[in-house]
Amino acid sequence: MKKRICCILLFISVLLSCSGCFENKDSTTKLKNVDEKAFENIVLDKDLAEISELNGIVKIDSILSGLDTFSFDTVIFDLEKSKELCSISFPEGAWISGLTEKGFYAVDTSKKELLLYDRNGKITRDEDLSSITEPINFCALSENEMYFLYSNSAGTQITVINLSNNQKSYIELESPLRDTLSFKDNILRAVSIDQQVFELDVTKLSCTIVLVDQRIKLFSSNYCLGETETNFLLTNQDECLYVPISSADEVVLEVLENGFVTTTVSGNKNLLRFYDLKKKTVSYFYTTEPVEGLCCIDNQRILAVTGYPMEKKHKIIICKPTSSEEITVLSQDATVNTEAEHSSSQEVTSTPNKIIDNVPVIAQFPKYPTGCEAVSAVMALNYFGNEISVERFVDEFLPTSRNFYIENGKNFGPSPYEYFIGNPKSSASYGCMAPVIEKALCECLGDSQFVKKVTGITIEEICEQYINNNIPVIFWATIHMLETNPQNSWHLSDGTRFTWPGNEHCMLLVGYDSKQYYFNDPYAGKLVAYEKALTEDRFAEMGRQAIVILPQ
Repeated sequence: MKKRICCILLFISVLLSCSGCFENKDSTTKLKNVDEKAFENIVLDKDLAEISELNGIVKIDSILSGLDTFSFDTVIFDLEKSKELCSISFPEGAWISGLTEKGFYAVDTSKKELLLYDRNGKITRDEDLSSITEPINFCALSENEMYFLYSNSAGTQITVINLSNNQKSYIELESPLRDTLSFKDNILRAVSIDQQVFELDVTKLSCTIVLVDQRIKLFSSNYCLGETETNFLLTNQDECLYVPISSADEVVLEVLENGFVTTTVSGNKNLLRFYDLKKKTVSYFYTTEPVEGLCCIDNQRILAVTGYPMEKKHKIIICKPTSSEEITVLSQDATVNTEAEHSSSQEVTSTPNKIIDNVPVIAQFPKYPTGCEAVSAVMALNYFGNEISVERFVDEFLPTSRNFYIENGKNFGPSPYEYFIGNPKSSASYGCMAPVIEKALCECLGDSQFVKKVTGITIEEICEQYINNNIPVIFWATIHMLETNPQNSWHLSDGTRFTWPGNEHCMLLVGYDSKQYYFNDPYAGKLVAYEKALTEDRFAEMGRQAIVILPQ
């Protein structure tokens, strides 16, 4: 039942946000005197809150969900005048709602009724649609309020009603439509159920496919957004652009006219990144509560709805950037890896008491800036005669995930004990813990008996049992043996909260002497040594995780 309720809430959210609102959110008006205090008296006390904007007019919806219908309150706000224009409550129904050039509209698809309002909340038209005998699964109203259209039950035909004379026309479809992206200048742009973007010209009664790309996850009237291994992909019928992912746990909130906005959790705050494709900059905003929806006031400020849906408590805030920096916008899906600056590791200046000979050293830079775990595993495999490359190990055997999402106001993400978080080829990724590499090694070797997790014992015991027997050890510690520092956190699927240990690192332990332990360090790309007591401390901080490959 819980899963079904979540799906219904998502369906309601999509209905209200996609009905003409993607285009609305895309427009960026230049308004200087928007007063944040003007929003204090707007009450948003229902399950969900949505926000959309068109030509300086903002529509804020507070939604109380039902089983397959919902009721909602809508507030119309004039940004230029910093003034609430009207507030209207709508009873329970199967609503689709959005802004127009003159005001806003609401369609109850169950009762077959179309209501048009001006900006002050006065009804300008009440259209009885009861003559439509079929269920209305998709409908849209043009921004100029001239055309209303809906699909038949099969979704293969669109009926176009000219509201000036009630004349009907028809457009045949190859695929049923799902969501409206925009309905401007009598051109409807919409997404089909099979993820294609269509343009319907209601004056020419024509239908054209303008975009087909299975990588796309979010659609808007200007750009559609997806992800590749290391980049955000933004595409339309004219171009494909790629922006390197900044952080593996970024969740995309909105696609705007000039770019897009993502969110992550940073400490006890929420970090918003606004990627501006025209300026080629990313601006940073912070909020104390999760962001549910947003629109642009201008090129510097964001108007956001924040809060906790399950607590039925939301508020409207104006976000100003704390900083900004340049970004790289690519025309091809090339991985951009900038080798991180790092201090030199301790050079090996003495002769170790015990060191395993002929263990290959592989550097993780520049191809695998966060791939220390995979590179360490491949060094061990190569030592035992398995000539697998890092690329093949990563592509074929390493389970990866960037499945971050927001549910009930909380950030959820994958477990680093089940997946590599992000992609080793991206500097924006996190990493993984020992069980992930253990699983990848078992699949690579095809036999789990040759892979052994030795987590929990001391380094001295590891050296006695394995290093002395010429078995190198895949070993979790930290970069340069620095202290771990808590970074971004998220909830796992079981509800527990996980915080990433900053400076997490994996190396291959290959030897020791009376004072130091010796490692093939993929970060340094060479043999390094660290003082024993410090290494023990960092090993303990990372949960004493270690794996060995046993000779076959």
